[in-house]
Amino acid sequence: MPVKIYATALGLFFIVFMLSSKISYSQSYKNEIGAMAENDVYIAYLQDRYYTNGFFAYYRHALEQENLKPRLEKKIVDLEIGQKIYNPYSAHAPDVKLHDRPFAGYLYGSAAMGWFYKSEAILKASAQIGIIGPHAFGEEMQTAFHKLIGTYTVQGWEYQVKDELALNLNFSYQQPVYHTVNQKLDFSGTSSVLLGNTFSGANIGLLIRFGNMNPFYESSYANSRIKNKQGDNRKTDREFFFFTKPQVNFVAYDATIQGGLFNADKGPVTFGIKHWVYSQELGINFASKRWNSKFIVTLKTQEIDGSAKAYHYGSAILAYSFN
Repeated sequence: MPVKIYATALGLFFIVFMLSSKISYSQSYKNEIGAMAENDVYIAYLQDRYYTNGFFAYYRHALEQENLKPRLEKKIVDLEIGQKIYNPYSAHAPDVKLHDRPFAGYLYGSAAMGWFYKSEAILKASAQIGIIGPHAFGEEMQTAFHKLIGTYTVQGWEYQVKDELALNLNFSYQQPVYHTVNQKLDFSGTSSVLLGNTFSGANIGLLIRFGNMNPFYESSYANSRIKNKQGDNRKTDREFFFFTKPQVNFVAYDATIQGGLFNADKGPVTFGIKHWVYSQELGINFASKRWNSKFIVTLKTQEIDGSAKAYHYGSAILAYSFN
């Protein structure tokens, strides 16, 4: 089932790409589709542990800008489907006594709204509904992927966390604090709050960008290059820059480690969590005309109250804009 979902999403992506490339000629676009793939193998071939794989497909639409409040530059609606897969020290872990993290899958759909201010501040709110456990199809997806690339056999998913319906909210805010006169370097404060029975917590960080970048209300970093302003066919400038984001996370609950919040039987293997986790993003961003791409390396300290180690993974993002 998850393989069919991903195939359908990718098929729609390329259908829209082919059609829109023939019928749209303007320099500005109000819709965007894209996909993101995350995996630890992107940056460490022999590593296959903890948060090991994710796949996400999304559609974004810029709302009409004519009647927005004076302080607002644009509003963007974001629809997304995604799956995250977690396993212990390896996806081949037949001996449950050696598990240092539960097997877990998380499958969801989300809707979000982003408010992009002329001051370059960004406010976002999103709601997710999904499932954690066997019906998130983590085992099926990981098994199919390992067969596809011809690597080792997946084993140990019989010990995964139990099913639970997932309901989660996320609120985030970003505020620029400094930029150089030539606009080649800027600093922004970031924060977010997560509330739900799968993920709950908060974080605060500092985003640093360096290179040729646009204001945040039309930057590929913020997924805001699209616009919907009548008569505005101004070409959005090309971007090429590096960024980093150190962040401190307070984790109140993580069902992929602790099992479902409301489940009496959370699963055969669960662990306590580290409430304070440090993460660091290192990335490169390129965007031109219709295309938007990023590659990010994420480093995280130990998340589990146990023998599990710190870990890292890579994220590859590609998006296409159209009318």
